[in-house]
Amino acid sequence: MRERTARGILALAVLSYIAVLVWFSPLDVQDYPNHLARALIMEDLIFQHGAEFGQIYQFHFLFTPYVLGDLLLATVVHLFGINAAAIIWMLLTFLSLPLSLFAYLRARQTSAEVTILMLLISLYLSTDTFFIMGFTEFRLSIALVFVALALVEILRRQWSAASYLAFAIIVVSAYLTHLAAVAFIAAAIGASAVWRALLRKARIGREILLLAPLVSVMIWHVLGASHYRQPQDQIVDVTTWGTLTDKVLNLVWGFIRYNPAQECVLLAMFAAFLLFALRDRQGWGREVFFRPQVLEPWGYAVVFLGVYFALPYEQAEASYIDVRALALVPLFTILGLLNLPPRQPGVVARTNFAATGLAAALALANLVYLVHHFREDNAWMAQYRAVVANIPRHGSVFPIYTAIHQRSIYPKLHAAAFAVIECHALIPYLFSGDLGSPMKYFRYAHRPYAPNELWYRAGQDSKTDWQQVHDSYQYLLIMKPFGPSRIPLKTRTVAENDAVALLALE
Repeated sequence: MRERTARGILALAVLSYIAVLVWFSPLDVQDYPNHLARALIMEDLIFQHGAEFGQIYQFHFLFTPYVLGDLLLATVVHLFGINAAAIIWMLLTFLSLPLSLFAYLRARQTSAEVTILMLLISLYLSTDTFFIMGFTEFRLSIALVFVALALVEILRRQWSAASYLAFAIIVVSAYLTHLAAVAFIAAAIGASAVWRALLRKARIGREILLLAPLVSVMIWHVLGASHYRQPQDQIVDVTTWGTLTDKVLNLVWGFIRYNPAQECVLLAMFAAFLLFALRDRQGWGREVFFRPQVLEPWGYAVVFLGVYFALPYEQAEASYIDVRALALVPLFTILGLLNLPPRQPGVVARTNFAATGLAAALALANLVYLVHHFREDNAWMAQYRAVVANIPRHGSVFPIYTAIHQRSIYPKLHAAAFAVIECHALIPYLFSGDLGSPMKYFRYAHRPYAPNELWYRAGQDSKTDWQQVHDSYQYLLIMKPFGPSRIPLKTRTVAENDAVALLALE
């Protein structure tokens, strides 16, 4: 009865999250509008032979990260339209972690009680900082990591050609989705292979076969995909490592999204869940050390924590490099903790049922928190899109971002992408190869002048060539508030409200 009740609580929680995501779609979470706009353009280039966007953008398939997600999203746009695609893709992004985690736990033959607890907690972790930043393909790549590890569990128990082929396909799919996924899968398999070899449980030949697809795609990336760059691409060859203090403070990077003070309440609930779940379990000892259900997940957590400290924060065409490894640390840490053996037989079942209530309370509190911020964002976005509707079809627009960033999050940074989605306008800031983004397969045919997207907040007025702005665009789309004195061009107001102003260049 308790297990049935716990399953019902989990199902109700999942349905609640789905309802909220559908209700507030399309979510204005940092990068997501940019991804949607690019998918709309690619749909036109691939399926409509560039009838709308063929003179402005180019798509050439390249065997490189991000291309698979973009192709899938473009296909969803083609089949269901942009509005339905916005809902489907965000739901897939959210559900990818619980579904893949379930597959991994099944492959590990994890108990039903622990599985339900892990899935409830995954609802909270699925909506982390990466989700709020609209890093949809990275979140999907985390799901592919768990699918790959599930297949590894199956292959290590019973080797078969079909399972190995499925594993190789997942590795290639992970590479075409996000490069980090390949690195994470390799790190996890390598660490577990060492541990199994020390305990004389590993078959070296099979471990080499497991690593072979990963090594192959990494070799391809270094020798092949890295040469897809063109000389005119805007690449800033800078590596930022950050200090040790930064590394320590960023350990909670994935948990702090909108308001740090409010997030601390959720973190306190998270800590309470862990403490209660561990109340009647054994601590450290020989029995625990040789328990694979505990040691292996903890080994993964330590490996990914080490990866975090070893990697830079930013490099060339990628940012937030190190903190991506932190997305896996809580999940493996919790999995190991929940598999600690009980102090007394029969006690853990009662403890898990109470812990289920705490996990459900955390999921609900997190959902209420998200609804509060989604409602604010949607109200603002409704005003923004009302002004965007005044842009003529195929108009050229120079967006100016004036908001203050919140830690690593730049709210509404890519809101101007709705001008592309709704008016098929030209803006210069879509992720593309010529802009230095890793989407090397997608490019502007002739990208108009574009200073750094954050020039207004950085106070880089002197670096903005206003004559080129005047010659390249018909409209300015400026977030409010802004200082009119910082826009040294003659304009007339087309439309405005509390969120944004659309100015026509005279």
